[in-house]
Amino acid sequence: MAPEGVACVFVLTTYREVLRIPGALRFSSAGFIARLPLSIIGLGIVVYISGVTGSYATAGILAAAFQLPAAGCALYTSRLVDRHGQHRVLPFLVSVHAIALIAFILTVQYRLPLLVQALVVALAGASQPAVGAIVRARWAYTIGRLGQTSSPMLRSAFAVESIVDELIFTIGPLVVATMALRFSLASPLVLAAVLALVGGMLLSAQRATEPPASSSLSVPSAHSGSAIQLPGLLPVVVAAIGTGFIFGSFEVSAIAFTARAGSPAAGGFVLAVWALGSLLGGLWFGSRHWKIRLPTQAILCFLALTIVLIPMPFITSVPMLGLATFVSGAAVAPALISGFSLAERLVPANLLTEGLTWSNSGLAVGFSGGTALAGIVIDTTGTAAAFVLPFIGAVSAMVALIASRRLLLASVAPYEDRPPGVPLNSDPIPGPAPGAFRDDAP
Repeated sequence: MAPEGVACVFVLTTYREVLRIPGALRFSSAGFIARLPLSIIGLGIVVYISGVTGSYATAGILAAAFQLPAAGCALYTSRLVDRHGQHRVLPFLVSVHAIALIAFILTVQYRLPLLVQALVVALAGASQPAVGAIVRARWAYTIGRLGQTSSPMLRSAFAVESIVDELIFTIGPLVVATMALRFSLASPLVLAAVLALVGGMLLSAQRATEPPASSSLSVPSAHSGSAIQLPGLLPVVVAAIGTGFIFGSFEVSAIAFTARAGSPAAGGFVLAVWALGSLLGGLWFGSRHWKIRLPTQAILCFLALTIVLIPMPFITSVPMLGLATFVSGAAVAPALISGFSLAERLVPANLLTEGLTWSNSGLAVGFSGGTALAGIVIDTTGTAAAFVLPFIGAVSAMVALIASRRLLLASVAPYEDRPPGVPLNSDPIPGPAPGAFRDDAP
């Protein structure tokens, strides 16, 4: 058998062994259901509001009103889950989240003031649970009970969740486009509320694989302050904001482009192609051992992403957009993997959750800014100008890393030999989960 075939069989066998762990398939499946709304809500808000009001600026503002609280409250709600247990906190969060989403639809239907709509959708964002974090915590706890905490099995488990993330962001846009056209503009948000509630309840009911509450535990820390105070992490967060800006501005621009081209249903397919390209790019990039130092690796990845985004403003047809989107998506995955891996290596193990959450929140903040600004540019100038925004986001991320390269090289050194930690954060945008599909060394 060819080496490629042997490698493929080995990978599939590893995944099969991981999913045979008692309870693993059940909680991973429940996590898939609960996580699917991540790829529906943001796009669903844009499609719903732009369809009702005809304004992409309003749609972008309300999408940002959802994303910003989701980013700001993620760390706090995750700490509550860790402190009091998943079965206590998760049902409350998903209930509030689902009710707030339905209430948001009603505020739009009854044409309540924009401020009221923004406040209600902000509540939906603030109560959105970090399901990716919750599921990965279960993997770490379940495999840890087997005495294999730092084994390849744990990395394979995180790889499974990365694949789930990509499937979610491939399926979600298609669901939004199909349901919005066949049923109603609000139907994707209704589905998201139901999935979040059902998936969250199913996950919280599985007590056998739930990590114990940590309220009675204390972890000694060599750094008593916030992780953001550690050298090098702030530039990485700035780069994450630029990366999120790429996603937010591209998503709104793609939807507007296909709608104005007379193919509104194609918007969901274009975003699904983006996620598919990201999946394949992540699989390729993460399957290789890179000898380049991690900060330099991240800079090169963002440089490649910047280059492939240059043609976007010159696209004139939906097929051209699909092709350019696939290429861009393939370049996004390496940038995401290297960026999150860099954040992981900049913090000690006891601050890993907070460090990664800072980067993840940076992505969400950039995403919300990108959606809001892209909506304004589309309404005032057009989609060609809006497609310049993803390029600007990539350039800003690359510049932030280049400007701090020496600091990053010095700061990442103390932790380069540490095995990958548990990435307790969820992905708000398409891309492999942090730490997955890569070797221990950067």
